[in-house]
Amino acid sequence: MRKRSVILDPNDPAVIEAARRDGIPEDWIEAAQNSPIHKLIQQYKVALPLHPEYRTMPMVWYIPPLSPVVDVVTGSGNDGEDARTLFAAIDKLRIPISYLAELFTAGDVAPVDASLRKLAAMRSYMRGINLEDRRDEEIAAAVGMTGTEMEEMYRLLAIAKYNDRYVIPAAHAEQARELEELACSLDYDGGPGMGGPGPFGASSGHPDPVAVENFHVLKDRQTADRPASPGRVNLLNWDGNGTPQGLFPPPDKDK
Repeated sequence: MRKRSVILDPNDPAVIEAARRDGIPEDWIEAAQNSPIHKLIQQYKVALPLHPEYRTMPMVWYIPPLSPVVDVVTGSGNDGEDARTLFAAIDKLRIPISYLAELFTAGDVAPVDASLRKLAAMRSYMRGINLEDRRDEEIAAAVGMTGTEMEEMYRLLAIAKYNDRYVIPAAHAEQARELEELACSLDYDGGPGMGGPGPFGASSGHPDPVAVENFHVLKDRQTADRPASPGRVNLLNWDGNGTPQGLFPPPDKDK
C-alpha cells in the first residue's frame, strides 16, 4: 500500500542520521524503533488506514475485525479456531470482506484478505500453544510469518504491558518552554472558529494564552455569560454553561 511507503523506517541508518541532525533526542528515536503501531503497520501489515482514497494521512490505523468470520464458522457448527476452516471462510465471505475493503483499502480486497488471514492464523497458532503446548510452524508459514513473529504480534494485540504499548518518552527539560507554548493555531485570533475571537465566533469569555491558562481561568472563561465576539457563538467550543448573547432568543417579558 502506498500509505505505508510514506512512513519512514526508524531503523534505517539514513533516517536515524537525519533525525539526529535535526535535533531529535535519542530516546525519541528509540521510542520510534519500539513503536508497536509501527510494527503492526509496517512489519506485520495487519493495520490499515481509513479511506486512503481521500489522500489524507491518518492518525489512526485499524485492524479489520475477524469476529464476523469466526461467528459464521462457529454458527455453522465448525471449529472457529481451526486455521484451514477460517481460511476457507475468508475465501467464501466475499461480501463482508468487500465492505471492509471499501473502508480501509479503496476497494482493494487483497490487503484486507491478508490481514484477516494473519489474524486467523494467529488465533489458531496460539490455541495450539495454550491447549496443546504445540507450536505449529506450518500455520505461521501459511501467511508468510514465523512462529516467533506470530507470538510477538499476539503479545502486541492481546497481552502487551503498558510500557510496551505506550513508548513515548517523557518531555525534555530543554524543550519545556516550547511545549508550554505549543498549541493549535486554530486556538488563536483569526483561527477558523475553534476558539478565540475571530470571524467565526468564540467560546464563552475571552481565551487566555495556552501557556498561562489554568483550571480556574478555564472555568471562568467557559462559564462567562458574554462571548469574546458579541453576536457570534462557536457551538463547537461552547460547554453548555452561561447564556452567550445571540445563542438563545430573548426572554419574553410579558410572561
